[in-house]
Amino acid sequence: MHYKNFTTVTYAPAGYLNERSIEQLKADIDKTAKYIKLDKIYLETYRSEVLIERQKMEEIKALFIENGYQVSGGITTTVAKTLMGSMCFSDPNNLKRLGEISAYTAELFDEVILDDFYFTNCRCELCIKAKGNKSWAEFRLALMKNVSENVIIKNAKKANPKVSVVIKYPNWYDSFQACGYNLEDQPKMFDALYTGTETRDPNFTHQNLPRYLSYFLPRLMERVKPGKNGGGWYDLFECSIEDYLQQAYLTLFAKCREQMLFCLPLLFNATSYSAAVGAFYDEADLFIDKIGEPVGIACYKPYHSFGERLVHEHIGMSGIPLDPYPHYPTDAKTIFLTADAAWDKDIVSKIKQSLLNGSKVFITSGLYKKLEGKGIEDILPMEITDRKVTTDNFTTSAFGWNNCGYLKSSAPVTIPHVAYNENDLWVLSSALTPYSSHPMLLCGSYGNGKLYVVTIPDVPADLYKLPAQTLTMLRSEMDLPVTIECCGRVGLFLYDNNTFILQSFLDRPEMVSVRVNKADAKLEPFIKMPWMRNMKPVRNGENETVYEVQLMPGRYSMFKIE
Repeated sequence: MHYKNFTTVTYAPAGYLNERSIEQLKADIDKTAKYIKLDKIYLETYRSEVLIERQKMEEIKALFIENGYQVSGGITTTVAKTLMGSMCFSDPNNLKRLGEISAYTAELFDEVILDDFYFTNCRCELCIKAKGNKSWAEFRLALMKNVSENVIIKNAKKANPKVSVVIKYPNWYDSFQACGYNLEDQPKMFDALYTGTETRDPNFTHQNLPRYLSYFLPRLMERVKPGKNGGGWYDLFECSIEDYLQQAYLTLFAKCREQMLFCLPLLFNATSYSAAVGAFYDEADLFIDKIGEPVGIACYKPYHSFGERLVHEHIGMSGIPLDPYPHYPTDAKTIFLTADAAWDKDIVSKIKQSLLNGSKVFITSGLYKKLEGKGIEDILPMEITDRKVTTDNFTTSAFGWNNCGYLKSSAPVTIPHVAYNENDLWVLSSALTPYSSHPMLLCGSYGNGKLYVVTIPDVPADLYKLPAQTLTMLRSEMDLPVTIECCGRVGLFLYDNNTFILQSFLDRPEMVSVRVNKADAKLEPFIKMPWMRNMKPVRNGENETVYEVQLMPGRYSMFKIE
């Protein structure tokens, strides 16, 4: 391995391997090595009806081993001329062919990964008939569970009993169930998982993939199959160099074991990208072993759920570190729940028990609305109305004070209007329109705990437009060891050994107030920039020590609390 703390990996698609001679491949390896140090490669045997014949694949495999690479196999289960290339997994001919490809690849390699086209969106007559009265999600979840067990894994293990078969899950996790990715059952069958951490450019592409996804999804996968999330996989499609690097940053901040840079032809054709991420890995290897295991506010993403799509990512990019679970985090002292949690039919009783145990539970306005009439009113009676409010005026409050000043957002924000009983609940933050106010953060007590309702804008990314004080009020109620006081699009990544990382998603320099929530705390940067020398607190109180940290555009800073 070139690095002591992680493995760098790339992937070679079948079409590329099939077209290149051994001499050309050797030249590609040599060119790539000038810009980035790679440890391992997945060599694809099949994609879109291109199958590399055995003798050539043996020669390719030997070439990469000679050049110091670990080698594994890859399969992309696509065919030509279908939407997204997806196979029809109801077609017996496709299943027979897929079983043969799985066996063939397992004969060549002791590890085989499935690229993230292993899903179905087919609605042919065969699928319509097989579906019957089930929903498409129900049909596809059951179908892909069966194909995984009885076609992919069965044939691979028969051909090579020691083969490890790995399923790579894509970045579009809110839609897994719609296309047959069965996150509940498949991980039990496969030897390991892999996670798509690609996020593209968020402003100019049709895919809605906020940056924080590159951190959030691998942390969720680590909980789905502990210790068996093999790595994070990202690419440079539709990315600037800065976009590309931020995928690399967050994939590594999530402590992914392998760092997959898709794919080899892109690495030697886009050398400025390769050089940039290579420089980051050289730097990261100096500090990544000094940070512990990721921690944060427990949140709950039930299997096969969707609700407020990608709200977790926008919350994470608003300076709130999240720690995702596929099951309800019963023992957590602070819990954040979106509308996804409504898929759990027992969620209200679970919330009640957490509150009775003394926890703080934060729920979004979207979750409250989904739970209306299902018992949530028994905890805090209120209403998420159908009326909308658009404003750029806000205020925050404290117990005993009606407001703490008037604030402007960076642009108007549209939110649902929330109706509540005065003095039964307390408003910590409000949006203001002429002669009226509208709750942004409500709090009420229940048993030994507190329930908070967080109003989410109609466009969740508008969280970034909110005033810094509005976001800071929300962060401050979450009992974190570190709270940042700043605008949105700044991420906080906490670890269990008193270390943390600040990541700017901004395109400008930003001064961030970092509040360590204990007195006389010392903040020590891992990498000391000139402006970080002799850091001294700007505020020191009974339960806080506050520092000011300058973040460069798109960059990160790492700290140890002493």
